[in-house]
Amino acid sequence: MTDPRALPPDTILLGDVVTMDDRFSRAAAVAIAGERIVAVGARSDVLARRGPDTVVRDFGRSAIIPGFNDAHAHMDTEGMKLIRPTLDGCRSIADVVDRIARIARTRAEGEWIVTMPVGTPIHYFDGPKVLAEGRMPDRHALDRAAPRHPVCIRPPSGYWGQPPCFMALNSLALRLNGIDRDTVSPIAGIEIEKDDAGEPTGVFIDRNPHETAELALMPAVPRYTTDERARAVVEAMRLYHSKGTTSVYEGHGCSPEVIAIYRELWETGRLSMRMGMVVAPAWADAAEAEAQMRDWLPYARGRGFGDARLRIAGVHVNLGGDAHAAVLARARGNDTGYWSHIRQANDAAAFETIAMAAARHDLRFHTIASAGTQKTILPILARGHAAHDLVGRRWVIEHLSLADEGDLQTIKELGLGVTLIPMHHLWKNGAMFFDRTPAEMDLIVPARRLAALGVAVESGTDNTPYDPLVTMKTLMRREERTTARVIGPAGRIAAPAALATVTTAGAWFTFEEDVKGRLLPGQLADCAVLSANPLDVPPEAYDTIACRATLVGGRVVWEA
Repeated sequence: MTDPRALPPDTILLGDVVTMDDRFSRAAAVAIAGERIVAVGARSDVLARRGPDTVVRDFGRSAIIPGFNDAHAHMDTEGMKLIRPTLDGCRSIADVVDRIARIARTRAEGEWIVTMPVGTPIHYFDGPKVLAEGRMPDRHALDRAAPRHPVCIRPPSGYWGQPPCFMALNSLALRLNGIDRDTVSPIAGIEIEKDDAGEPTGVFIDRNPHETAELALMPAVPRYTTDERARAVVEAMRLYHSKGTTSVYEGHGCSPEVIAIYRELWETGRLSMRMGMVVAPAWADAAEAEAQMRDWLPYARGRGFGDARLRIAGVHVNLGGDAHAAVLARARGNDTGYWSHIRQANDAAAFETIAMAAARHDLRFHTIASAGTQKTILPILARGHAAHDLVGRRWVIEHLSLADEGDLQTIKELGLGVTLIPMHHLWKNGAMFFDRTPAEMDLIVPARRLAALGVAVESGTDNTPYDPLVTMKTLMRREERTTARVIGPAGRIAAPAALATVTTAGAWFTFEEDVKGRLLPGQLADCAVLSANPLDVPPEAYDTIACRATLVGGRVVWEA
């Protein structure tokens, strides 16, 4: 076989190249043959390799970096936000009524109208406060908008913003869902607003972080179809590429329905994003988990199944969760709402039983460990390690927020990887940590300390927002959104380390550190071309950096 390094390159990229090698070396040109980088160096040296068919792309002073690797992306969710009509821009109940009335004129009588939430995307922090009246439109207002159509204004996810989250139904929608003055929510944290006569107003207030009112009370509201989810994935890939993202690791897990969508895109050559996927199992209890691991999940054992474009490995298992919500979701086809992960509910005993089964069956284990839950999770994983030796299996702790030195030492000893969500725990919800001591605050989202310990640590956007530069900025500044207070100044990291957590570090989590995450000969040619170099400008200027082009395997998948 001919060594591709001996052939003229297919493409040469010129610009300010950040190789992300151990010294963060810079270069001026990258040569690509097939899907691989074959040369990196000085402009004249690399151009000397070109042949008659080589395409040269000169990006001037723009930065060329390894493509972003989003470690906790929920990528398909971004496309899901575009399926339903938006109410963005509505500033009064009259605006909402007019918007829905216009939609009704395009729909057959009796057809459902389901919209996105009231409030300002992407976080919807303001909710109904954005309206002049300061409240949601009730069923009477929605009846005026569409008297012959059932109407549902969906709530945002509490994970986008902060609960409480608001939704509303008109009278026809209430009737179709069997909601009347005697209806009681089977799940805590959901308020059915009533008028002075005790009748439902059509407004619902959900105080759960994972939107639950629709699941608990509204079986008649149309759910997202598989076809809609498939369209959402395709659109989401484009949007994530537009930020320079070339790889995604869905460590929170994806439902069988969503994995099937990615598999079809992969088989038909339409999967432009490199996907590392984790199974979100649909089992009902620990006994069923054992049977599925033994009989149905062998393909996801060890490093998993697939190739450099799509790889499926391991399972995601929650500690906690609402048991009734999990039962309802399974009864309704594993309804995942905006998200792709399955609702689970495991107490500590079930969680440990499942973790031990995963270790026996060599299934990589992923779990959320935020705001103190690591105190339960880490001893369980330590017992699993004592029985089965987890080092080298690359089990993953996700969403790590508040931790102490003992936690971090245990993580190191077990050979765990860690994904951090800086926007969620520092910027959006940092105020919850204001009463902590300075030393404790330094270890909230402990990227700096984990790196010092040699733990594999990467950062994810969590889809709020899906821009890795915002994630970098948050890691570097560590500012809470309402006060700009710094959450643990000693926890700040410099730009090179921050860039590593959103590019190079992610390759470890898919066993690809030898082939992905650096712009070096032999590596996959996954690149983001940025209008400015994040290593050379202050983080407050990151908002002005635009992605000019994104390449996956040497092929342009997005260009401004």
